[in-house]
Formats: sequence, structure tokens, C-alpha cells
Amino acid sequence: MGEAGPDPLDDQGLTLQGSLEDTSVPELLKSVLGSGETGVLTFRKGDVTKYVHLHMGRVVYARSSNPDERLGEDLLLRGKVSARQYLEASRLIAPGRRLGTILVELGALEPEDLIGAIEHHVKEILLDVFTWSRGEYELTMTEPGKDDVIALNLPTEALILEGMRRTCSWSAIFRGIGSDIDSIPMPTGNQEALLKLELSEEEQELVAQVNGRATIEQICQVSYLSNLETCRLLWAMFVLGVLRRGQPGEAAAREERASQREQELDLESIVERFNQMLNRIHSFLQGRVGNDVDAFMDEALARIAGQYELLFYGVDLKQYGRADYDQLLANVADLPPDERRRLMLAGLNELVTSIQLGVRERLGTQEIAVVSGIIKDAYRRLGVA
Repeated sequence: MGEAGPDPLDDQGLTLQGSLEDTSVPELLKSVLGSGETGVLTFRKGDVTKYVHLHMGRVVYARSSNPDERLGEDLLLRGKVSARQYLEASRLIAPGRRLGTILVELGALEPEDLIGAIEHHVKEILLDVFTWSRGEYELTMTEPGKDDVIALNLPTEALILEGMRRTCSWSAIFRGIGSDIDSIPMPTGNQEALLKLELSEEEQELVAQVNGRATIEQICQVSYLSNLETCRLLWAMFVLGVLRRGQPGEAAAREERASQREQELDLESIVERFNQMLNRIHSFLQGRVGNDVDAFMDEALARIAGQYELLFYGVDLKQYGRADYDQLLANVADLPPDERRRLMLAGLNELVTSIQLGVRERLGTQEIAVVSGIIKDAYRRLGVA
């Protein structure tokens, strides 16, 4: 297996053809394999032709017209057989008798090693095509022959990544990343594709640097890989769907959303501090007025509800004195972030003051001293005392 044979596309209907100068091998393979095609994908460059057999979106076999890319030469190069074993097996090749089978019969290869040898050979034929930046390709829909179904034990994503690692053409890589090192790659969130890849620590760190805000040049500056290796890996992640090219203005919008989210998280933290304060006051007052504590807290809220009707709509303090942050935020969601923050802090401050006033009017000196101490301690934690 691996010997060059007749063109398997003779008398077949051509369905797709083009030039590698108009596309790239990785992008072509990802498209063809991703669509689950069955047929033969042919690559031609000069006097070399390579045939990649596909079955339902998987590479199942490959052959080359280059005599140095036959199975025997591959085994000889890797030291798996001796020159004498190779020459003796070659003399016995005949119709219906493949080199690999003959090598097993001669004892040059163990039977369990034959499939592994064929897989390596097929993979090497295909991976070499990734280094091509010129040539032609053709795709013909045809069912594979019985001798051509030898499935590679390698996921499509890993196969494409391994092939792209062999690409050293800066022009191909530069074109692959979009010919703009000021562009900003965006993560797609496609963790399924990412989990199928075996990335080095440096490659994992590089992918983690892609946050939707850094440009390709900035990523190159912090990467442990060379600029060419960094751009090549970014291109591979584009092809495999782990990353995508950002649109104009998208990074700024993403930055604004991130900033807004940080403000919301900060505000949520502040409201939580207020709620901790209200909960402590509620627990103390419950020990003084018992079941009337909820009514007491509601009265304090009612005193300021008119002034802060928008903020406190649908809000009560029956959950152990706590104000529902999600409801507060929903009430002021249409306001600009700064106005939202200002209104929420002002309203909560007024609520605390109203509770303090109610304690002074209805309870004794001891109670007002304790509540004032709780409030003072909480404001100190908030950094406003």
C-alpha cells in the first residue's frame, strides 16, 4: 500500500476545483471535512499529485505520485525495515499483493505494526501538502474503494493543527490572520474544539491571552513563542473555530461592556455591605420588638418611598432586613451607569437614616446606641466613615 497507482479521478465528474493561491490547504480541508464530504481531494503541484480519500468528513487514505513518498520509502527512512528487506519485498509486488502485506509475510513487519505504519505514511503524505502555497486542487465525489478505507486514528482538528505547525511561509500566515497585526482576535467560546487539541504550555498561554481587547501585535509582544509561531497559531485557531476575526468597533463595544460589568459587580458588592448592615439591625431589633420587626423596617422604607419611588418599587425588607439587589438593579436598569450608582447609594443611605430615626423615636437610648454602632461599623467597612 502506498504505491502510486492510476489516477482515481478518471471518468469521474468534477465538482470542485481551484488554486491554492486563492485559498489555503488548512481552510480548504476544514471546509471539506466539516461538511462531511465523501470523495477524493486531489492536490497537484508541478509533477507531483497527491490524492486524499475522504469518507463522511474523515481522511481514510492518501497516496502520492512522488516515488519517494511510497510506503516502503517511508519505512526505510524511519528505520523500520532494512534496505535488503525493502528490495526483496519490492521484487515480490504483483497485482493484488501490496508491499505492506509482503513485508509482514517476510517477517520484516509484525502484523500489528502494519496499520500503524500505513497510518503514519498516509498522514505524512497529507501533512506535506500543508507546506504548499501554490498548486491546484480538485474535489470529486466518489465512494472510496475497498483498499482505500484505512481510517486515521487522529481527530480532524488535531490533524489540521499538526499540518499548520509545518507551515513556515510568512506570506501564507500573514494572509491567514487577515494581513493586519492591528486587528483584534475574538474568542468564540468553542471549548469543544479546543479540548480536541493538544497544545503546549506556551500555546495554551497564548490562547488565554486572547481576551477580545488585545491586538495581534500586542499578543505577539507577550507571547513566549516567536512572532511567526504566534501568528501561525492564531491563524490555526481561526481555521479551527476557536477564535474569530473581530469586526470594526467590536473591541471598543466589548471593552465598554466589560467596564460596565465591572461597575455592576462593584455596585453589587457595595449593596451587599448595606444588606449585611440591614441584616444586623434587623436581628438586633427582632430581639427587642419580636415579630413587629418587619413592620418596623417597612415603616422606615415607606418614609422614603415617595422620594425614591423608582429605586424601591417592588422592594421590601422582609428577607431578614435585606433589600433584593436584582430588583433594585432592574428598577434603575435604564439609567446610565453613573446615575444608577448615584441613585442606589443615595437611596440606601436614606433608608439607613430612616431606620435610625425610627429607632430614636420608638425605642430607648440603649437601642439607638447599638444601632448607631452597627451603622458606624458598616460605613467604616464601606470606606465612607
